[in-house]
Amino acid sequence: MYFWFDTINFLFALGGVALIPLTVLLYADYFLWSSRYYKHFVEKYVWLLITALTVGSVCISLLYSEYYGFVPCSLCWLQRIAIYPQALMVICAYSIKDKRYFPMYGIALSLFGLCVAVYQYIYQLVPKEVTTTLMPCLADGTADCGARVIDEFGFVTFPFLSAITFVLLIVLYLHMRRGNK
Repeated sequence: MYFWFDTINFLFALGGVALIPLTVLLYADYFLWSSRYYKHFVEKYVWLLITALTVGSVCISLLYSEYYGFVPCSLCWLQRIAIYPQALMVICAYSIKDKRYFPMYGIALSLFGLCVAVYQYIYQLVPKEVTTTLMPCLADGTADCGARVIDEFGFVTFPFLSAITFVLLIVLYLHMRRGNK
């Protein structure tokens, strides 16, 4: 297909798996330790992390659809609807230093995207014979929601990476809200 395609898939999967410990650490710091340990790190880099996650997600999704030619399914479009506005919102919110309202909107969009990503990930894991009767895809027929464009390490797919991104964004928004109080 493309020369770098497998390498890019592997690197994105590796990056997504690397984000899991960071997400768990920041989650534990927020909920178990009341932001005691990583507050200064998060306060210093929260805008950069949110910008990198959202703009990076937009670029990656456009790379696969516009350059590699993969048609996004309906569930992928719903996840795009959840992430694309956040890329623009973070730039606008940073310019006016909005730590009060911006995180609430980001959490709402990320929760929606997370629900869709988890649904699609489960949809991809269930055998095709079962999914056609029990878990209908919202697909309009142009793309298959069960297709695995990325399939690394036996469990890393696009919805998996999307779910990790949305969970990390939620935790970062929560830290941002706590730092604002």
